[in-house]
Amino acid sequence: MKTKIKLLTTAIALGLLIGSFAADAERLNVRDADIREVVETVARITDKNMIVDPRVSQKKITIISNQDSSKDDIYRMFLATLKIHGFQAIRVDKNTIKIIQEAKARSEPGPVNVRNHAELGDTYVTQVIPVNNVNAQQLVNVLRPMVSPTSGQMLAVQGTNTIILHDSATNVKRIQEIVARTDKANDEEIEVIPLQHASASEIVRILESISKNQGGQQQVNQTREPKFVADERMNSILLSATDKTRIRLRALIASLDRPQNSAGNTKTIFLKYAKAEEVKEVLSGIGEYKQKEESGAAGQGGAAARSNKSLYSIQSHEETNALVLTAPPDMMREFESVVRSLDIRRRQVHVEAIIVEISDRKARELGIQWLFSPSGDGTQPAGIINFGSIGQVAGGAIAARGTEEEVFTRDPQTGVITGTETIRNPGDGGVALAQVLAGLSGAGIGLARTSDSGLSWGAFINALEGVTDSNTLARPSITTLDNTEAEFSAGQEIPIITGSTLGNNNSNPFQNVDRKDVGVSLKIKPQINEGNHVRLDIEQEVSSLAGATSVDVVTNKRKVKTSVLVPDGGMVVLGGLIDDTINESEQKVPLLGDVPIIGNLFKSRGTTKEKRNLMVFIHPRVLKDDLELRKVSSAKYSYMRAQQIEKANRGISLMPDEDVHVMPTYDEALVLPPSFEEYMDEEAKKDGKE
Repeated sequence: MKTKIKLLTTAIALGLLIGSFAADAERLNVRDADIREVVETVARITDKNMIVDPRVSQKKITIISNQDSSKDDIYRMFLATLKIHGFQAIRVDKNTIKIIQEAKARSEPGPVNVRNHAELGDTYVTQVIPVNNVNAQQLVNVLRPMVSPTSGQMLAVQGTNTIILHDSATNVKRIQEIVARTDKANDEEIEVIPLQHASASEIVRILESISKNQGGQQQVNQTREPKFVADERMNSILLSATDKTRIRLRALIASLDRPQNSAGNTKTIFLKYAKAEEVKEVLSGIGEYKQKEESGAAGQGGAAARSNKSLYSIQSHEETNALVLTAPPDMMREFESVVRSLDIRRRQVHVEAIIVEISDRKARELGIQWLFSPSGDGTQPAGIINFGSIGQVAGGAIAARGTEEEVFTRDPQTGVITGTETIRNPGDGGVALAQVLAGLSGAGIGLARTSDSGLSWGAFINALEGVTDSNTLARPSITTLDNTEAEFSAGQEIPIITGSTLGNNNSNPFQNVDRKDVGVSLKIKPQINEGNHVRLDIEQEVSSLAGATSVDVVTNKRKVKTSVLVPDGGMVVLGGLIDDTINESEQKVPLLGDVPIIGNLFKSRGTTKEKRNLMVFIHPRVLKDDLELRKVSSAKYSYMRAQQIEKANRGISLMPDEDVHVMPTYDEALVLPPSFEEYMDEEAKKDGKE
């Protein structure tokens, strides 16, 4: 009884009516049946083994058929039903079918390059479609929306220009037919049309203007529009168009390519970057060379060739930086080509030199000097041991002390000596002694003994120690165009006497004076090489005043002249000096100075040690565009403005009410003041608000 109820329930659920009106024909009607029951029924009808994925469940299928169908038709109907519900039947072998989800079918094996797509129905296959005339990738971009979004896939192989398509057999057939109709040869060809008289660029401009204005609108199919490209080097036109259009345009080009009636034409070319006068020299050289060539051809060709001698004229207009050219068409084309090559924007180079000098000087001096003189009458010993100072001190003391002199007095009438008179000279008041003491350096200690009856003597000890440190840094910088020499100089002009002349009887003397620059000088000529390097011809000089002699002033001079190759943004050392000098000097009294220990009382010694380090570096940077130039300029500008702001914050001493001038910000410096109309509008708005 249970078996009968189960069979009856299945029959009702499936709504299955199987008729056997023919030996190999069946009829399949299913309404809201479970997919597993339908798979079981189709397997029985088609005699195929069905393997069902566990995830294929919970689907209700409805198939309505009003006529008998063969087993193959029922199987194709079954495949279409599975596709509708998101499943696929994958063929494992001749009689075994695997039912899986459609999303998993892409990675499953299937038939490749099938021919009879109708027999396979919605079975997924892989087809390799060769493309002969168009780009396979372009077809893939157009046909991809037609491929199944879940399990279909279309790829283009650029190397072989083929399409790999994975989809149902029916959809593969449809796309294959579309590719066959689309993959047709284009009748457009590229033709090179040489010109004899006209300019290729001018003819292309005329043809493009005619093509755009023809019919008042653009053509619908842009791929069929003719294309023109001018080859300036060969003075030819590359034409791409269909056969009919190409014939029409070839005739039009031939009618335009005719010689002019006049011997030449005149053009004005305004230059953007190059100088007209410099370009004129180059064009004149080319014109002379062409003139010689044509003159040689005329000598071989006879009078007819001589009558066709080319005439040209090249003039420059400095105010507008323009060239005025008059030449035959062929020479005019060469001139224009040269001008286009020369009138280009040149890059700039910012070069910064760094000169560093560090010196350390130490000096020590120690000496003892003696002076002794007699007192009273008669012949007595006197002497001096002088190493540069005690003699001057003594002379200044004597000049400050003054002198006394006794003179006789006489009667003015008789001339008889009546007595003596003492006359005292007051001296210089210590002026000479003050000058001597002012010139002494270090510590000076003196001992003296004076006596009216015996020997007077004095001793002077001089000790000196000096330390001098120097740290000099100079950073001159300069910006110039590529392959253009530039010079930067900052310093002073000092007078130097070069000679003197006296007149008759040593009257009316005059001197010849020359002026010499002292300071920092930088002269460079950069050349930007291919790659990322800059060749620099550099002449760097640093000079300063060292002091003066009895003859003239003394200057220090450091100069570097060289050529280097530096990478963009890199740094190179141009030259350097490391100097370490030790000088020892000793002055002594012969014999007495050689006595051990006691001899030090008759000596003066000095020691000087000087160490100097000098280096010169160069740092170039190529400014390729306005942005890099702006970065360098704004950095320098902001540095100077920061210095001014710091000074403004400190204020002006003794003038608190005075303002310190400060540069505007870099962006404000680039903004132009408002025009008169803008100013009046702003004032009117202010009045309206008030």
